[in-house]
Amino acid sequence: MLPVSRNRMPLTPFLGTPFNRLDVFFDRLLGDEGDAAVAQGRGGAPLPMSLWADEEDLYIEVDTPGVEEKDVELTVHGDVLTIKAGRAEPEGRKYLFNGRAFGRFERTLRLPEAVDSEKVDATLSGGVLRLTLPRKAEARPRKITLKGS
Repeated sequence: MLPVSRNRMPLTPFLGTPFNRLDVFFDRLLGDEGDAAVAQGRGGAPLPMSLWADEEDLYIEVDTPGVEEKDVELTVHGDVLTIKAGRAEPEGRKYLFNGRAFGRFERTLRLPEAVDSEKVDATLSGGVLRLTLPRKAEARPRKITLKGS
């Protein structure tokens, strides 16, 4: 297991800005207190991500620069996705300045609906983790046809 290391330099220039406070607000609203703590600097480094959906699937992209496939762990339990990743800090360096994050990173989020965890597809390429999470059949929108009177 990689150790968690803290850095006194902000990981992003947006920490403490209105955008960050809005992100923290929605994390708390959705019951994602772990991310709120991370965003406020009380946890490890946050994993910047995007989530969107179409009628069939949910899609997630997570920025994971410098992370190798062997250092990524993904779990889905019902409608909760947990992403764990990490990268080791190079040994023997005495930094004059270090604005990069090392160690373990974790993000847990509640998905808008349950997904079929047996059919999740995940790839890691160019420092971006991409997940395709198929919606369960009962969670997919379906068209209802009106019957004439």
